[in-house]
Amino acid sequence: MEAEKILDRIWSVYQESVRLSNLNNQDMEDKKPVNIYNHPNLHSYIPEIDGNYLLFFNKIYTTPVRKWLKKILKSLTWSILKRQVYFNTAIKKLLYDFIQKSYEDFAKDREVSKKFSLLEQKIELLPLLEQKIELLPLLEQKIELLPQLEQKIELLSQLEQKIELLSQLESKLEDKVEQIFSKLEIDNSLPSKVASVDEARIGSELWFNEPIIVGYRENGEAYWAGTNERIFEKSFVLQSLSRLYDSSNITVLDVGAAESLLAYELACLNYSVTAIDIRPIGLSHPNLKFVKSDICKPVIPPASFDCVVALSTLEHIGLGWYGDETGETFDCEAVKQIHILLKPRGSFILTVPYGKKAVTPVHRIYDKESLHTLIQGFDISLAVYGVRLDDFTWTMTDDEVEASLKEHNPHNYLPGAVAMLVCKKPV
Repeated sequence: MEAEKILDRIWSVYQESVRLSNLNNQDMEDKKPVNIYNHPNLHSYIPEIDGNYLLFFNKIYTTPVRKWLKKILKSLTWSILKRQVYFNTAIKKLLYDFIQKSYEDFAKDREVSKKFSLLEQKIELLPLLEQKIELLPLLEQKIELLPQLEQKIELLSQLEQKIELLSQLESKLEDKVEQIFSKLEIDNSLPSKVASVDEARIGSELWFNEPIIVGYRENGEAYWAGTNERIFEKSFVLQSLSRLYDSSNITVLDVGAAESLLAYELACLNYSVTAIDIRPIGLSHPNLKFVKSDICKPVIPPASFDCVVALSTLEHIGLGWYGDETGETFDCEAVKQIHILLKPRGSFILTVPYGKKAVTPVHRIYDKESLHTLIQGFDISLAVYGVRLDDFTWTMTDDEVEASLKEHNPHNYLPGAVAMLVCKKPV
């Protein structure tokens, strides 16, 4: 460091002054005059002597005695004076250089501090810069996609123009259609009457799901649209009841009675009938009692019925199609409740869609395994199957394999087969 060099320089000056003093003393002993300014080792270090020192030797001592005293003092003190003058002047010079150097170092340090402060600020910005550098590949990809984006924008512009043209054409087409209808003067009274009749029947809870499906054409003409599984189900229930019981003096529970004429027909045949459904029913009969409730909820006392009928009902429970609560196993819960409501050795007559297992928005399609899971706790007395041959024709069979191969219609969800069972509650 520069400071250490300056201190070393001060020390060397001091040593030179000591050596100068020794040389002067030795020369005086040898009585040889020494010219200190011509001395080879000190020439570069000895400055001029201040005039005040010369006045001290020249003006004070004017008498011979004083001159003699001057000579003695000069011989004794001259070397010391020269040494002190040299040393003080050299030290002043070195101190000046040291102060000058210190100031320059301070200025340099201040400049370096400023640069370090700027550098620290730039270092703090490095994370942001790194993030921007990381985003560069994405930016490059987006830049590469710019031509494609411009093409798409151009295509969108063309598409907007086409849409505008289509809108204009559509407006013109609507005007022409209105003109055509005004000329033809089509009478829509018949279809509207058919629609109003169906709406009135549904609103009065008098629309019933019958085996013969009736459709209506645009001109209001009715036609045979198809035949569903109810072509077997109702007759199967009536025949099973006649075989199981000699008298009509029994209590019957019809589960899911809305949209079905079965409860009314049983009441007309003098059976004591209770109908249960989450939807209301539209007709009444002295032999018919209606309970508006969910079959899964225990609202009827246990062991209240000789027979329970579930005609195409269990497959709907828990799917929410008729506004009921949804649950994957609610059909099994309904059967458990039916088991509780039956008297010992009571009969359970049920019909469900059968074939390849499926769950549609409307109902479930059961296979052999899922059907046996459904009726756990019951003994099967009779099992027969109805099989669809075409949209209008069905046939009955006791071959479970034949029925199990049938698939439902994916468009209207109508099943390809139906399973009809008579079960007994064990004692």
